[in-house]
Amino acid sequence: MAYIRATYNLGNIISVSDSSQLATGQTKYWSTEEGVSDTTGVWDDTNDKFIPDGILDDNTGWLWPIDLDWSTYNG
Repeated sequence: MAYIRATYNLGNIISVSDSSQLATGQTKYWSTEEGVSDTTGVWDDTNDKFIPDGILDDNTGWLWPIDLDWSTYNG
């Protein structure tokens, strides 16, 4: 399982590191609420799913804190 730092924009998932397109046509499934990002997160390449910062993902059990310092993870 690999997680790729990514952004979400109108259904398109773009890699932060090299601006490559990881997926298209992705439906936003999360609620916009305090502490949850609508644009930044990670791409789970095993489940083909974008996980926004600040949300607990049911499939993986991962919580990506909205203020996580990604430089520690080369993200």
